[in-house]
Amino acid sequence: MSNEICNCLGTTFKVACALLFLVAGIGCSYDPLTITGKVVDESGAALGDVTVWACYSGWGWNNGYLVWDQDYCSETVQTNQDGRYVIKFKGPASLRLRARKKGWVQTQDFNTTHSRIILTKNADYSARLRSEAQLREKRRRQRIPAESDTGYYCRVILPEVRPVNLNYQKEILSIMPNLLCIQGSRDALFALRGSSSAVNAFTSEMVLSVNGETRNNSILLNAVGAGCEDGIHFVEVNLPSVDSWANTRVEILVPSISAMFDIQIWRDPDRP
Repeated sequence: MSNEICNCLGTTFKVACALLFLVAGIGCSYDPLTITGKVVDESGAALGDVTVWACYSGWGWNNGYLVWDQDYCSETVQTNQDGRYVIKFKGPASLRLRARKKGWVQTQDFNTTHSRIILTKNADYSARLRSEAQLREKRRRQRIPAESDTGYYCRVILPEVRPVNLNYQKEILSIMPNLLCIQGSRDALFALRGSSSAVNAFTSEMVLSVNGETRNNSILLNAVGAGCEDGIHFVEVNLPSVDSWANTRVEILVPSISAMFDIQIWRDPDRP
């Protein structure tokens, strides 16, 4: 048994030594490199006083463990007034290049095959990200061809609406306070989550107030649309006197529990 243990320890020691020599020899196996290039802005204008360095990844020790993605980096250098830099470093032919300057950001990956590193102003980059986020949100809110009103409500409105929760008929009834204009009419609908009995009772007594004028001619619809959550029902409200949604205030009154709350009009990007 002792021989087997010794043999095992001997093998482990040999492997560890081999790895140690491998790691130690990585840096020695590369030839010295001279890396030159230029840092510019998005228009191509030179940027001076930019901190630049080069890195590569390889085997190494990190917190006592042998890892394969240890970073090895050169000393940092500064670009001159023409944006040019010179880095002397011992490493592989292809290296990652990094650049840093206050008020600027590197938004792309560059390596030694590129002759230029492009930086972007922080303000411009932030504005671009906001614009892209707004465009994604606009596209998300657009209707899918042949998508129903209730299907659109389930897909787009429900995930981001905070419901109004009412203690109603010994259960919690959740009202989604967003009216979606029904395509091709002035009618609108909104969603509720609860049992059928509670929803029916709520619908039969609710009073709709539009710009201070009360109405109670709402119609209960069944929940439809793929992907809609369990317990979701829809209420369609008829608003024939509303010519413009721009400055319309809509409120729901629930007499039995003396409740009143605003319900917002959803801005559907596909509706004029």
